[in-house]
Amino acid sequence: LFNQGPAKGLGKIQFHDLNPVFERWDLPNVNLFQEQLLVYKELLMKATPDENQQKDIDFLLAMGEIFSLIVYCQLILENAEIYQIEDDLINQIFDIMVRDFSKYALGLHNKTSSSIKQMEICVRMLRKPVADPDQYQRVWKWYVHSLNGVYEMNP
Repeated sequence: LFNQGPAKGLGKIQFHDLNPVFERWDLPNVNLFQEQLLVYKELLMKATPDENQQKDIDFLLAMGEIFSLIVYCQLILENAEIYQIEDDLINQIFDIMVRDFSKYALGLHNKTSSSIKQMEICVRMLRKPVADPDQYQRVWKWYVHSLNGVYEMNP
């Protein structure tokens, strides 16, 4: 099952520049996420996985969790513009994303195969989201609690 052979050509994949998407949003938690993203890019440039880490599925999955989170957040922001999602909701979503990013960075830091340099950079990815209790209450009221009783299970 796991002996699938090498994936060829992955190094030739070019990804869309996500900076323009993130730079259009000036919200506290989106800004924190951008800071984390910049540090992740530094990790990829200055502390790339060595040959053994490239064969370590556990290590690669930890790297992939962060990568997937970044791509997912880019899609959230692109669609937030299309569907005109309010800033309060976006900032609350990114409250969760900042925490998830920090959790994944800590997980990567704690991998037994992580190098000292990788661990140092991972620590710099850790962020605590900007809390806004009033915003949280607005999101709860308008986007969560307002759906109470709206949906019902199929009989």
